[in-house]
Amino acid sequence: MSISKDIQREKEKWALGSLLLNTFLTTLKFVFAIITGSLALMAEAIHSFSDLVVSAISLVSVRISSIKAENFPYGLYKIENIASVIIGIFLFFTAYEILKEAFFSKEPREVKHIEYAIGVMVITLFATFIYSRFEAKAAERLNSPTLKADAEHIWADALSSVIVLMGLIGVAIGYSIDKYAAAVVALFIIHSGWEIFSNGIKTLLDVSLSEEEINQIKNIIYEKPSVIEIKKIRGRSAGSHKFLELELVMHNYSLRETHKTVDDIEREIKEKIPNIDSVFIHYEPARQEGLRVAILTDENKKLRDFSTATKIEIYDISKDYCYEKTFELKVNPNEKEIGNVLTKLGIDIVISKNHPEDFEARWQIVKSSIMVWETNLENIENALNELIMSWKEYKEKEET
Repeated sequence: MSISKDIQREKEKWALGSLLLNTFLTTLKFVFAIITGSLALMAEAIHSFSDLVVSAISLVSVRISSIKAENFPYGLYKIENIASVIIGIFLFFTAYEILKEAFFSKEPREVKHIEYAIGVMVITLFATFIYSRFEAKAAERLNSPTLKADAEHIWADALSSVIVLMGLIGVAIGYSIDKYAAAVVALFIIHSGWEIFSNGIKTLLDVSLSEEEINQIKNIIYEKPSVIEIKKIRGRSAGSHKFLELELVMHNYSLRETHKTVDDIEREIKEKIPNIDSVFIHYEPARQEGLRVAILTDENKKLRDFSTATKIEIYDISKDYCYEKTFELKVNPNEKEIGNVLTKLGIDIVISKNHPEDFEARWQIVKSSIMVWETNLENIENALNELIMSWKEYKEKEET
């Protein structure tokens, strides 16, 4: 079995362990809420139950939503969001009932066997603390953001357990504060319900990806030298799945190089951003209004060839024949490496003393449609001006 499969299996074990622990503790809270009559403990049981229901419905809906049919070619992903909206409404109603019972009930609740209720909450806090700590360590070891989020969520939920425990201790020493503890937990339930409900509604309305995700996508795209501009980023969510559409302007590379860049962008986006189901990329070539010229040179600003150059100076020449030095690179005198660099930078013409001798370097230049301008001029500025004058003459003839 591969290491990746072992890691995946261990992640699944921790996730299943979390689900089983929550199931056990939720059942325990419900049972003793009925035995003791504690409204606070019942509210806490419902709060825990809401997390369980969300997990269960997510599992079921993900299975159903991934089924593709003739009328639903993209799957039934939004079943997950419809379920979330229903759960959110259910939690609002439950919180309302708890608050009504706490403050408007004609018959006050009598809490019995208070020691049992306190014992249940102590067990709950101890178990959640231990499990969340171990799960957090496992998340760090396995590099799993999902397990890390689950561990933090478990421990955050323990806050409501602390409030219930304080309420029960207050009842034990003679203060009737069970209903107040229940009211506070009801607020937690409302908060959970709102998060679940609002996320479901946003996705049903095709809300875009988050700003953080959009920025991450932009960074991935602009790392590619062949990309000139991002014209459009359009994303939407359906269930836990996300769909992305991109419109890019790219240098006029060979079709093969362009396809490779597009494939790399799609792969990196899916690797770095969770739950991306599909990435549709439309690209168009840049308008050729100018030239990007590379000059093979050295520290003494003398013109060199592919085997002797130690620097590459890059110039962008505009349509009115003005030029501006963009940047320069230090390179090793390696013909193949220089060929790869020129391709990645979107060079149209490279000024050199000679064509490359290495076969792979020559092939790289040819397939990237890069023209090699040979000249015997030593001064790189003179060589550049020679090229510009020739290009100007060519353009004038083309226009006439």
